[in-house]
Amino acid sequence: MKTKFIAGVATATLLTAAMPAINNLPFVKNANTQKAEAATDVEEAFLNKAAKQAQKAAKTYGVYPSVMIAQAIVESGWGQSKLATEANNLFGMKANDGWDGATYIANTREENSSGKSYYINAAFRKYTSYEGSFDDNGKKLRLGVTWQPDRYKGAWLENASTYAAATKALTGTYATDHRYNISLNNHITTYDLTKYDPQISTQAKSYTVAKSGATYAWPTDHAISAKSGSVSKGQTVTVDKTITYYNGSKRMHIAGKGWVNSTLFENNSEQPAIAVSQAPKSASVKVSKNLMHNAYVYDSKGQRIRNIKMLKADNVIPTYGQETIKGKKYYRVGENQYIAAGNIDGTSRILKHNSYVYNEYGNRDNNLKYKKNQSVATYGSAVTINGQKYYKVGIREYIKHANFAKN
Repeated sequence: MKTKFIAGVATATLLTAAMPAINNLPFVKNANTQKAEAATDVEEAFLNKAAKQAQKAAKTYGVYPSVMIAQAIVESGWGQSKLATEANNLFGMKANDGWDGATYIANTREENSSGKSYYINAAFRKYTSYEGSFDDNGKKLRLGVTWQPDRYKGAWLENASTYAAATKALTGTYATDHRYNISLNNHITTYDLTKYDPQISTQAKSYTVAKSGATYAWPTDHAISAKSGSVSKGQTVTVDKTITYYNGSKRMHIAGKGWVNSTLFENNSEQPAIAVSQAPKSASVKVSKNLMHNAYVYDSKGQRIRNIKMLKADNVIPTYGQETIKGKKYYRVGENQYIAAGNIDGTSRILKHNSYVYNEYGNRDNNLKYKKNQSVATYGSAVTINGQKYYKVGIREYIKHANFAKN
């Protein structure tokens, strides 16, 4: 493909045609540089203007602000390139066919396949402020290019455990320069850009859902992501990752479901995660299972372990094979830790009457009905709701105990 240049703009050599490529990178310091340095007046002014816009765009698209700011520094020369000063264009975004905004014409140098240079006038996107430029860059990092939508997925917050992992993922995909991540990393560490990044916690906690709603595939604004599932009011779920942004808002990942905003949960419903140990040392292959019923944890002798809290229903938990203890089947969930298999697999029971299905409050809020003599999987022992016994037959679904034939 042709190599493109813009006179007077300092940026990295980019792969995407929407972004022009400039070779004059700022001085690259040793990759192990960790000490933050005081910024010059020009640098300070740029950060004051750019950081908040980067944080807003990063929250919208689920990427690292520090990486976006470092990209802007490298590609616009701290906002001093002509494209940046005249058009607020920090990332060299071209005005392609899908762009209906203002444009800025710049003289650019390109190279043909033989390496011979020639100049053309090209139209670039012109923004009223840095906000539009950062938003377009965030959109590109999340949505990729038409022929490869997940091209930059390695830089997404949910996939990159650190900013360094994100910059590495952009090297060879966003930029051809094999030292691109080194340049970005040095700017991030030298100018302490991680202070603009969200806080990411992988501490698992349980929450109660305040209102029914959808879950989403990405930790982005909901308008950006496809839906991945749903949760119901009153349901207890396990959150295994929480992203806290600059403005205090949170996006949280529900295990086995997807991402939601923290506003979906009841206030003060946070509880410590279910306390089971790490994978057993002699573990077989881990298989995630839906826990359909509250479950106590037992040891290898079938004795309940009192100092481990009951595992809550409607969560996804790791299991490591089955064992039979005193004639009863269990799933192994940790080192010398087991739960009754019936809480996961269910027990088949025959209905002796046609039966309606009720919710966890004992209300019939659906049109579900099972037929007499039908075999139905029930989970765990019978539970009491409003003074009556029920068997759980699904998530938030119960059938009266009396409707089943005695085993």
